[in-house]
Amino acid sequence: MFKQTKQEQPKIIEYTIQNYRNNFNQLMTYAKRIDQNTKQLILEKIELISEFSVWGDSNNSDFFEQSFNRFSFFFEQSIAEQLFKIMQRSPYKEINLVVIQSFSILLANLGNKDNVTYLLSHPVMNDIISYNYDFTDDETVEYYISMLKSISLRLDETNITLFFNQRLPHFPLLWQAMRFYNYKEVMIKTAVRSIILHIMKLQNETLKAYLTRFPFVIFYAHFVCYLKNIWLELNTDIIKLVKDIKDRIDDQLDLFFFLTDMYANCPEASEIIDNALLVYGLLPAVFGGILYQRTNTLAIPLSLHLLNHFILRFNNSSLSNNLTVLLFSPYIQSKLNLLIETNVRQPKSFMYQWSFKHYWDNHQDYINHQASRLFNQDVNVDLNEDCKEEIRMINDVLGLKGAIGVSYCCKQLLNNNNNGELVENKIRQQLMIYLQTKDDNFLYLLLNLWKNILTTKSPDILRVCLFGTANTTGIIQERNYIIKNLLMVFTIDPPLRLCTFILVSQVINYFLKIDKLPLLEDTQQQLYDSYQYIVKKLSEMIKQQQYKDILISQFMIAKQYRDDIMSFKPELNYLAFQPIIDQYDPNIDLMYRNPVSLKEKSHRDLAVFLMLDNIIHLTLNSPIHIDQINPTNEWVIGRNYEPDQKRMLPCRICAKTIREKLQPYKSGECFWIEDEENFIIVETQIVKRDWAHVLHNHKLNDIEVIIDRAEPRILTVSIKLSQQSLKEQYVDIQLYFDDLRNILMIRGRILLNNQLQNQKI
Repeated sequence: MFKQTKQEQPKIIEYTIQNYRNNFNQLMTYAKRIDQNTKQLILEKIELISEFSVWGDSNNSDFFEQSFNRFSFFFEQSIAEQLFKIMQRSPYKEINLVVIQSFSILLANLGNKDNVTYLLSHPVMNDIISYNYDFTDDETVEYYISMLKSISLRLDETNITLFFNQRLPHFPLLWQAMRFYNYKEVMIKTAVRSIILHIMKLQNETLKAYLTRFPFVIFYAHFVCYLKNIWLELNTDIIKLVKDIKDRIDDQLDLFFFLTDMYANCPEASEIIDNALLVYGLLPAVFGGILYQRTNTLAIPLSLHLLNHFILRFNNSSLSNNLTVLLFSPYIQSKLNLLIETNVRQPKSFMYQWSFKHYWDNHQDYINHQASRLFNQDVNVDLNEDCKEEIRMINDVLGLKGAIGVSYCCKQLLNNNNNGELVENKIRQQLMIYLQTKDDNFLYLLLNLWKNILTTKSPDILRVCLFGTANTTGIIQERNYIIKNLLMVFTIDPPLRLCTFILVSQVINYFLKIDKLPLLEDTQQQLYDSYQYIVKKLSEMIKQQQYKDILISQFMIAKQYRDDIMSFKPELNYLAFQPIIDQYDPNIDLMYRNPVSLKEKSHRDLAVFLMLDNIIHLTLNSPIHIDQINPTNEWVIGRNYEPDQKRMLPCRICAKTIREKLQPYKSGECFWIEDEENFIIVETQIVKRDWAHVLHNHKLNDIEVIIDRAEPRILTVSIKLSQQSLKEQYVDIQLYFDDLRNILMIRGRILLNNQLQNQKI
């Protein structure tokens, strides 16, 4: 310890141009020989020069009217370049850090737009970004990322080309920043996300193209693989019953916010991000967990928890619709089914633990080559087979280079426009089985998923996905199956928590209010059985005077669950992964734990009784009429059915829409099937025509037809696809009929149907 006899007075700096010049000259003198003797002096002078530069930018405008002012001196002496040269020659980390810090301070504090533009346009800026730092040192990483963030916050649509151009096609600023997306320090990861989001928000056509193609799309794949590994770590903690998981659950929200912002800032990349999330994250870890419970899959409760967040937080995005289709569509393409069963391996370049060096460092020439094509520069680069295979796999997964991604397949299912083979959706089947579980946490999360889909998706999506049919009878049967299983929850012994009963009641209410269709007899019987069960239970307990008095006192409190059942929003959060609380805890609401006292039990039982009472009142207002069944309404494209006695007229498909263009196509013999509601094209066996393979099945209301004037035997059919957006979309096919009378008859039927519909409207 040094003995301090007198308090040191802070130095008073006189900001003059001469002092600015003197400090710089002294720095250059000390920097001629950088050693232990001059290190501290160099550090002090660099800090002073930064301070003088910032002050000169914003104070005493008289200096800027003279022939040479502070910042003119900064420009004339190329101070930025001199600082970088000092750093290049310095063996000391402290000097490197103070140089990096100086650039950060200048970029963060300069107010004069011309001075900012000068500094950003200086070639040294890209040199200091690409310099070979020692990134094994945490402090160096911290200073470096802070500088990158300062630069990125100064970027806009006009100056982005200073860092992304023909000379710098691979965008060093963004390419370097994204290397730290999985760094061990939270503050670094947060800063990197800020850099990426700010750049993604800029409206520049070439930049948007860069963000949607190789090499930057590697980042989407890496981030999703990192996200999946975060889920797996959380899953391990849940299985081990680690109590303090609340913070880890909350950390997931930051990652969801980042994903949400990426979708918002760069909608051009939304389908690529969808494909990355589905193939590298959700299909192997979440969907695999629901189906198989094997290595590298999540436990079912965590899978349902994550799905709830994705459905809600991405409600208005294509991702939410894609998830709904994958979860509840009765049939999916065989390609999707294969992806769920087998999983796609992670990219070779992905590393969960951070490392600045990775796979693509060995192929930097190809990275530059791909980026250069954005600026119409094309240089041949030789690639080994391993690298070619890696690129091919990434393109296939993300739906690039003409590959058909998962997102595209989901849209086909949603639009009922499937050309490939369809198989039964095992995910949907498993979720239906899970409705019969007696696990409180599990059931709560599952019901939350049902509720979120029922409340956020349009009736059209629900009919395609949830009920799997547009036919009224099919919807009634599917809905009754679900409601019947939910009603059984009320008879589980021991009873579940109040939050779970509330969700059961809410989901049943939503089902009853969709189109107000009736309950079938066996479902009604289950409703009455559940009602009688709780009535009998209450009756037995009312015989006890003590319970009777408590019950009366709780009636008005419990009544709110019947009156306001649809407005309750129970949220378990991390409690859904903990054992059910069976003792009194003043910090936990009764809704989320088992009741302990007689008063709490009466509160729960009375609330359950009133919920069932409300459901019975709703069913009394349900209609009893069931529409006439038309079997073809349930015919799914890609599956086989018996055509029965329906009239079939032979034809051939001679053209169809392929990638949004009508292109020639040659099919085998097909048949148009006569139907009152639908336009159906099928193909059959050559020898025995006892079944029909459905190629097209669309409502007549969605069909327009035109006879080709040049060839009257060709009928052009325009099919309106079911869309959730305001913009209508169509696909076209051309059918060739040998018999001209058939084409006239079909055209007449469709025109008559359209006229009748217009009259109804």
